[in-house]
Amino acid sequence: MLNGAVLLVLWLLVLLPALAYAVRPRDGAVLAPARLAVLRAALVLGAFAVAVVEAASAFTALTATTVLIAWIAASVAIVAAVLVRCVRDVAPSGGQSLDAIREELRSRRGATRRTWRRTKSAAAAAPAWQWGLACVIAILAIAVAVLAIGSSPNNFDSQTYHLPRIEHWVQNASVAVFPTEIHRQADLGPGSEYLLTHLRLLSGGDGAYNLLQYLAGVGAILAASRIAAQLGGGPVAQLATVFVIATTPEVLLQASSTQVDLVAAAWVACLATIVLDEFTRPGEGAGSGPLLRAAAPHADALYLGLALGLIAVTKTTGLLAAGPLLLIWGVGRLVRDGHRRRPCLCGRSPGRCSRPDASRALASRAATVAASLAIVAIGLILVGPFLLRMHEAFGHPLGPPVLRESIGVHTADPRLLLVNALRIAQTGLDTPIPFLSDGVAAAIGGLAGLMGVDVNDPRITFGTTEFPVPAWYPDEDRAAYPLTGLATLAGLIWFAAKGPRLRRWYAAALAVAFLGFVCTVSWQPWVNRLVVFLIVLGAPAAGLLAAGLVKGIATTVADRRRRRAACALITAVAVAASLAGLLTVAYGYPRRLAGTFSVFSLTDLEERFVRRQEWLPQYEQAAAAVAATDPDTVGIVQGNDSWEYPWWILLPDGTELVALDSVVPGLEPPDPEDVDAIVCAEDIDQCERLTPEGWDFHDLGTVAYAVPPGGP
Repeated sequence: MLNGAVLLVLWLLVLLPALAYAVRPRDGAVLAPARLAVLRAALVLGAFAVAVVEAASAFTALTATTVLIAWIAASVAIVAAVLVRCVRDVAPSGGQSLDAIREELRSRRGATRRTWRRTKSAAAAAPAWQWGLACVIAILAIAVAVLAIGSSPNNFDSQTYHLPRIEHWVQNASVAVFPTEIHRQADLGPGSEYLLTHLRLLSGGDGAYNLLQYLAGVGAILAASRIAAQLGGGPVAQLATVFVIATTPEVLLQASSTQVDLVAAAWVACLATIVLDEFTRPGEGAGSGPLLRAAAPHADALYLGLALGLIAVTKTTGLLAAGPLLLIWGVGRLVRDGHRRRPCLCGRSPGRCSRPDASRALASRAATVAASLAIVAIGLILVGPFLLRMHEAFGHPLGPPVLRESIGVHTADPRLLLVNALRIAQTGLDTPIPFLSDGVAAAIGGLAGLMGVDVNDPRITFGTTEFPVPAWYPDEDRAAYPLTGLATLAGLIWFAAKGPRLRRWYAAALAVAFLGFVCTVSWQPWVNRLVVFLIVLGAPAAGLLAAGLVKGIATTVADRRRRRAACALITAVAVAASLAGLLTVAYGYPRRLAGTFSVFSLTDLEERFVRRQEWLPQYEQAAAAVAATDPDTVGIVQGNDSWEYPWWILLPDGTELVALDSVVPGLEPPDPEDVDAIVCAEDIDQCERLTPEGWDFHDLGTVAYAVPPGGP
């Protein structure tokens, strides 16, 4: 199964660069066009995958055959697009002679060779510390890849709802809402799971699931490094940006898991770098600046719309950053549109050319408005079907009240919002230094008391959780990032204080996104993984700050001292970050390379139950007893946080699993009399009540099962 899954991923990795070549911008002035092409291709493939799932589900045809045909058709289309692009690249203008075409090819080959020689020369001349950073990044990338390939999915949420919902979709051949006791299987954004559904149908299992977040992490790094370049960073700043992200514990842990936060972060970063293209392409005419760029708005609208839709269908918190970034894009275009100049023709005086042209400004602004509407429309096309299902099932496009009430903030009191912000910041910057961690948490509690509010006010706190919680240790649900967070914060403050206008706007967009998060999302012990998209967007600020501190020529004794101090600080941070990253992949939780629970020392099932080892014997016993009855349909009884996915793994292939309780209005679960056996997790009392009279009920502790009379 794993070999087939890896081959499938390799197939997709062949399609991605091919499509990237086909959509690569032809404008030589575009910054980092290769990275932009890869990100564009990823957006197209991601949107295609979502569209295939939705379209197939509309006809109850979400099957392996349908998905295989779709990808074969996509492969043919990509090959055709590559051929068309090759022809256009070889013959950019019609009527060329054979000699001219040969000369063009020789010129392109020469340019490629020159680029390769410059790259080798730059690498050879790079100082040892740059090679050191690159080696750390490479070691971490390889180590996480080993974890992603060698580990079975064992994330807690994935056992509860991420992966079971995929199995229900495959079983039903549709993503339509189904009866379930776990509302998150129905109402949380399904974008990442849509992508995993393709892997599930084509490979027959979950062997390649972890690679989705790994590749999303690679995509996020590509986008962030390009953002650093767009904000004025050179190779050193871009390398520092990559290093910051690659050594962040939460990123490393998520890159080998089946969570969805890195996928969402990658889509947000794609949108951000395309937005910045608006301000970094060359302008038009004399005196034009970054705001006066000449490209048509529809050039970016397609990809911005795809990114917006993928963010919305994957994780709505990403919209908190997408909103201000798109606002900057739209306002920037409108400002530029108002300064449209008349084309300078022969015989026209320079004075007339420098005056704004009202008719051109009006047409340009109309095009910008149309492009903005197109962005929203494309985004709605991708997320619209899911929102419609939520409205039909729960009467609200954002899902049931329990979802909105448990996650969201329910107050506009500035005191409580300040406390929420401080708690989120403390959890993100938590350290293993007790007096520092406890002292900051106590200070936040004291400030809340002085303001007359409860630090754990239920209006800003998820469920019954209580602040503070230790978050410094490398657990994928809680891992803090004090080094990354402080470096990012320092970089954004630097942007706001003395950066060029574009950097200030970027910092402002991230500040608005954080404030939006604070005002809409309650504090929760696992809040650190919910802000991964902000960490990815903020890393370029840290990278540019690090490069800015060490660059330049020190001409005075004071300058040399400041530079030595900056280099010492950056070296200390880099060493600490490297150690944190290496320890995370070696001893992280729930996947690690070394120690007691190393992936090399556990069986497949033991890996899946690392978080709840005591449950494994109970699940195995119940599944074996039920399988012995050779059931066609098995009923499931469980609570909202129960692990459902193990039943899909342990019960025989082809067994239909249905929930015997449902929180979805209007969708009644099947009658227990109509199933052949029942399995239960945690909600044992409810399971016993639902067991038909005369059946044999077996309570194993956390797990139970019921079979007809005469069964095991």
